[in-house]
Amino acid sequence: MNIAIHLHKDSKEPVYMQLYYYFKTEILTGKIEAGTKLPSIRHLASFLQISKNTVIAAYQQLWMEGYVESKEKSGYVVVTLSSYEYTATLTQVGHKQSQKVEENYLIDFQYGDIDTTNFPINAWKKTVKEVMEDKQFNWMMYGNKQGELLLREELVGYLYRSRGIQTTANQLIITAGTEHLIHLVLSLLEKNSLCIGMEEPGYDGVRNVFKERELPIYPIPVQEEAGHDFSALNSLCNLIYVTPSHQFPIGKIMPISKRIELLEWAEKVDGYILEDDYDSEFRFQGSPIPSMKAIDQQDRVIYMGTFSKAFLPSLRISYMILPDTLLEKWRKKSRMESQSSSPLLQLALGLFIQKGEFERHIKRIRKVYERKYTFLVQCITKYMGDKVEIIGEKAGMHLLIRVPPKKEDVFITEAKKIGIRVYSTKPYYSQEREDYPLLLGFGGLKEEEVEEGIQYLAQVWFA
Repeated sequence: MNIAIHLHKDSKEPVYMQLYYYFKTEILTGKIEAGTKLPSIRHLASFLQISKNTVIAAYQQLWMEGYVESKEKSGYVVVTLSSYEYTATLTQVGHKQSQKVEENYLIDFQYGDIDTTNFPINAWKKTVKEVMEDKQFNWMMYGNKQGELLLREELVGYLYRSRGIQTTANQLIITAGTEHLIHLVLSLLEKNSLCIGMEEPGYDGVRNVFKERELPIYPIPVQEEAGHDFSALNSLCNLIYVTPSHQFPIGKIMPISKRIELLEWAEKVDGYILEDDYDSEFRFQGSPIPSMKAIDQQDRVIYMGTFSKAFLPSLRISYMILPDTLLEKWRKKSRMESQSSSPLLQLALGLFIQKGEFERHIKRIRKVYERKYTFLVQCITKYMGDKVEIIGEKAGMHLLIRVPPKKEDVFITEAKKIGIRVYSTKPYYSQEREDYPLLLGFGGLKEEEVEEGIQYLAQVWFA
């Protein structure tokens, strides 16, 4: 039997499942006919340079599902499938395969990817192991509805040191993801009287939550030079969502004068400010500006943060500080709430912060991202010169570029043809524009990939 299987040993999919899918597809498409004997376990393991246990697992899965039968002294033999089984199963396989088709790019300027090369994998693995081996940690259960106490206590210290926020573990709520936090906040407010002020452009994930709730949304323009224009704020608004530390996606940092202006507005209208501090750790120039929560005297700021950008997206751990009035409402509702974030990972993260590993990581990775940011700007300047306009400030893990005179979708298509992926900012605008800047994320790219990508883009865009 000819075997033309290519295993991807670095794939997230187990090797035995790759082997199983290969034989299953070959059987269903008729390339391996009924009565055919599969290669011996020893031969296939040697040929593919994998363990015999891996081959056994794949063959047993085929046997359990009825694609092969085990014959004494003959090994595994392909069975005859009825036309119904053949057609139905083949359709299912085809459907599953079509779902897995992904476009492959040589270089992907994806926003939100982190630098995995500099991730403290050994320290993190050691910490997770410590939690799992310590009988005092009750990590196997559903978890505290408000979040694991260890993590909340460590967050109190971290937020004071890094953002100047004074809070308590009782005011912190842990959950999975920013959108989940938004849903929770909205459940505590009166829907009938709720009117949202939303950055324009702004994070589409949050805007979609507001839309799902069928809430009125009024745009707050964010200008590339002047930043937030609060003079356009609708008088009906009583809840405003902002990203003041690094506005997404424009990249502006809200000055202290505008922060105070917004706090005064909230007090005047008896409203609330949703402060999303999603990547406040990565400011590369000047001293950090205190969070709005740190200067909130009237308890009007709902502060939200996440570990997805600063540490690890797969953790799915976000947190918020609720004003006292909303915290009381949450406590009354919490009987119906459940913890959506893994207690094991929360405990491990709390211990990681306690040991000082998290802040050591932030200190290291900030320098890495600053170097990448500077290098990306240098490459754009070197290869594209004055043909593009760079938008944003020295912060975060992305920047925007404007490339006149063609529309952004033309540039995206031209980039795709040479295997490079860049992104439009169109999803972040609620209103139509003549042009949309392009977004370049650099967090997950190596410097050589950054230079190669920008060089190729310059050639295809401006040749």
